[in-house]
Amino acid sequence: MKNKLFCFPYAGGSASFYKDWKTDASLQVIPLEYPGHGSKYSESLCKSMSELTDLLIEEIVTNYNITPLDHLSFFGHSMGATVAYEIAVKLEQRYSQKIENLFLSSKSSPHYKLAQMDCSNVTELKKTLKEIGGTSEQLLKEDILQVFLPIMQADLTILANYCGGPKPNQKLRSHTMLLVGSEDTVTKESMEAWEEYIEPIEGMQVLNGDHFYIKQNQDTVLKLVRNNISKRQNELPVM
Repeated sequence: MKNKLFCFPYAGGSASFYKDWKTDASLQVIPLEYPGHGSKYSESLCKSMSELTDLLIEEIVTNYNITPLDHLSFFGHSMGATVAYEIAVKLEQRYSQKIENLFLSSKSSPHYKLAQMDCSNVTELKKTLKEIGGTSEQLLKEDILQVFLPIMQADLTILANYCGGPKPNQKLRSHTMLLVGSEDTVTKESMEAWEEYIEPIEGMQVLNGDHFYIKQNQDTVLKLVRNNISKRQNELPVM
């Protein structure tokens, strides 16, 4: 049975972030689009993490015919890491569907709250994006930023209002790898705090680059993902 890798983009981003992720026939890469983003630009933006994750779960269950016997993995970058975690929790609770492998990239654990950010000020938004790194000069042009302001505001508001977290003795059980850029604005300490929410955490990979280190390390990231999924597959009992 083919392994499925669902991929979740960053705040303000789209599924096209993963468009060049090519792998072998044993692994199906499935980038998911948030409402109001990219190919779903005409749809209404979500107002909460609950609304966003419920819609994506409906899409996963309806369009990809998953069953508890499927081998599922999630990769989430930045905001996408939190979305991936929340969906993994809900799938386990509602469908007894376990996510075998979880790859969380450049996102602090839910213990670290994101402050409310006003994206209505283009100058301040441009400054913030430059500090984070990885945004091209073309996208930082004011007329283009104006288009993305509502999207960024919606996503950042979702993160600022997010109050997720584990219940006592109810950590998510998924084999999890943490990834972060060496010059990332997200600290290693804040990522290590995911151990309060998930077990087992199976290490952290620090790759050269800023918050969007994936762009210059795509082959390395894909190799890490493939190797970890293959390792888990080989550990499964023969049926």
